[in-house]
Amino acid sequence: MFQKLFSDEATRRRHRNAPFAEERERCLQHCADVGGTRATLLVKSTELLWFACHLDSSAPQGVDLEKLQEIVRVRQSIYKGATAARRLTDIARPWLRFLGWWRVPVIDLRSQNQLDQYVVWIANL
Repeated sequence: MFQKLFSDEATRRRHRNAPFAEERERCLQHCADVGGTRATLLVKSTELLWFACHLDSSAPQGVDLEKLQEIVRVRQSIYKGATAARRLTDIARPWLRFLGWWRVPVIDLRSQNQLDQYVVWIANL
């Protein structure tokens, strides 16, 4: 996929030699297969390269919301404004899901038991 996207050999080499190259390339190929435009793929490839360079080697064991937000904060400190942070989040999280690396946040509700009882009660009306 890098070969198709980039005509410049130095750019292809930078993408190939960065962390998680196979995983990034596989996702980009999937995006192309489902109709992603070249322009969209170029943006995604740049964002995924940046994101992958900020992941540690344990990423395949899972990346949680806290780690994603930590990387986004670093990005935001370099590129001021919400747009860069939002774009990184909107591209990185689906990539992590695609790979099965995303750890879905678990929300612990204090009143979960009462809520469950209410759902049963309302369903039986």
